[in-house]
Amino acid sequence: MTTASDEIAAVDDELTTLRATYEDVPLSVTVPMLGMLHDRLVRIGQRRIDPRWRSSLYRTTSRVSALRADGLYNVGQVDLARRLAGHAASMGRLGGDSAALGNALRTRAGIELYERRPAFAVAYAAQGADDHTPAGIACIAARARGAALAGVEAGQVNRLADQALNAAYGLPSELHGVPGDEHPETCSPVEVAYHATVAAAAAGDLAHADEYAALCLPDLPPGFRSVVHAHLAIASVPTELDRSFVEARQAIPLSPTPFRSLTVPLVSLVAALKPYRRTVPDVDVLADEVDRWRRGKGTSQA
Repeated sequence: MTTASDEIAAVDDELTTLRATYEDVPLSVTVPMLGMLHDRLVRIGQRRIDPRWRSSLYRTTSRVSALRADGLYNVGQVDLARRLAGHAASMGRLGGDSAALGNALRTRAGIELYERRPAFAVAYAAQGADDHTPAGIACIAARARGAALAGVEAGQVNRLADQALNAAYGLPSELHGVPGDEHPETCSPVEVAYHATVAAAAAGDLAHADEYAALCLPDLPPGFRSVVHAHLAIASVPTELDRSFVEARQAIPLSPTPFRSLTVPLVSLVAALKPYRRTVPDVDVLADEVDRWRRGKGTSQA
């Protein structure tokens, strides 16, 4: 007979497998699978089980919920993603799992970043910030991005980004993981450099954004690269208008399937370019390309 402990361990194993392919498998597949894992954990929790297994149940529920929240957010289910990220944080606290808690707070902060609520993003990230743990370092990186969106001056944003980068590189190599693995107990310096790039770009510091991008672009998965190019495109508008079109057209083909973390900056780019419509015909052309990409009909230019 299997015990609740066995069932929790089985969910853990399946989560590990899902996480390993998270960047490569379509969210249309991953999100339902995570939903099924979460439902299994809920059913276990509704049974009378040995109290010694409760902490493991809370820990695993937190980790499943955080990854599911990330997936749901990217398919546009924002409110449910928020609730699940909050649930993940509660489960992490109940389970006494600081890594799961920090990961849940990072996930919630990430949602608020893309929903343009920087005060909330900074507040959640600050709760989890810690120079010495992978999830805590990811929260520092999220805090840098929130500060940039809140209008904090670029120098302070870059100091937060550098703090996160230095801490990430200072971790033992076995804790570096890979970009996009969404593991609470790893922190990829390459992924932190990605966040630093977006933070500097949002702060309007294109020079520092380019420096951070040089650290991460060669080693990022395509989806991450597309987001970097989209943010560099926005940052380029005031000073290097032609470059903004180049960056945008690098972003779109990298991610043939739209997801919210890319849709939001591309829509923001189109809005930032609107004042140039009368003098730069390419603005309307790019707006049409973004619109067709969002509707899943591809783009005419690579």
